[in-house]
Amino acid sequence: MSYQLLAMENPLLDIQCRDAEEMLQKYQLKANDAILAAESHMSLYDEIISKYEVVYVAGGAAQNTARGAQYFLPPNSTVYIGCVSNDKNAETLKAAAAADGLRTVYQTSTECPTGTCAVLLTGHHRSLVTSLGAAEKFTLDFLKKPENWAIVENAKYYYVGSFFMTHDGGRDAALAVSKHAAEQNKTFALNLSAPFISQFFKDRLDAVVENADILFGNEDEARTYSSVAGWNTDDVKEIAKKLANLPKGNGRPRTVVITQGAQETVVAVGDSVQVFPVEKIEDKDIVDTNGAGDAFCGGFMGLYAQGVTDVARCVKAGHYLASICIKNVGPTFPKPEDREPLPKF
Repeated sequence: MSYQLLAMENPLLDIQCRDAEEMLQKYQLKANDAILAAESHMSLYDEIISKYEVVYVAGGAAQNTARGAQYFLPPNSTVYIGCVSNDKNAETLKAAAAADGLRTVYQTSTECPTGTCAVLLTGHHRSLVTSLGAAEKFTLDFLKKPENWAIVENAKYYYVGSFFMTHDGGRDAALAVSKHAAEQNKTFALNLSAPFISQFFKDRLDAVVENADILFGNEDEARTYSSVAGWNTDDVKEIAKKLANLPKGNGRPRTVVITQGAQETVVAVGDSVQVFPVEKIEDKDIVDTNGAGDAFCGGFMGLYAQGVTDVARCVKAGHYLASICIKNVGPTFPKPEDREPLPKF
């Protein structure tokens, strides 16, 4: 069976807690950030489990986006590839993906447990602390197995999160798929994912950006990239144009999409910039902003993978799915039987 949208990155089980100001201070974390766990953070996971009423949510940014895209697509349209362990958390991830109609093709590593992400919620902010675990054991050899590379060859659209760049197997896989997409004139989408990626893995990131037809990010990620690149501007519109005009592996223009939370979404294609307002949601209706950006990308890609290349329509679909996501706990969506009919975008 041919799955038209392939997503890849680090599958993680999110461990969420609310009103976590104490944890931010104790572990010297920013309220709205994403980092890889250092040795000093390893006690955080057990501490929040013991001190808070935690919620476990199937996560991993690109996996969230793939589940969101499937929300818009016919059955059996999306497939996700990553690495987990052979433990209970992996089974939780598989079940959550299957419930949303997402096919998973997981490499299994017994060297360490399935990756986890501590999600510390304070107001409408979320701080993510990720212990990659088995996720960083992913290998290009697994992707190149004939049955798995056939998935790559059969897909028409690709979505990869840049958290994959933090380990060699992810970097190699992202580069291989991006080159395949460029050579075969297929659409490859990439997410900047977090400020630290461009700070510490910029060379790896740029090698894949070169083949990206669609580049997603938020305002913090865009401004950090601009700073590291020496562009001397914090203007999101200007940064979007500069990102759109970075070297490209094929002749097609690059579309850059920068979200800014409740503020307007910026889209650049070459030197042309458009802005799209976000429909305001009342504070009383906001349950949880964790995963809203992933949901936006899911909505965008879910429409784009149906052949809709009108960015205004795709942005509208992204805003729609993000608005659903923030009314639920974590990066989750209503069960298929509870979903309202999709509006026309």
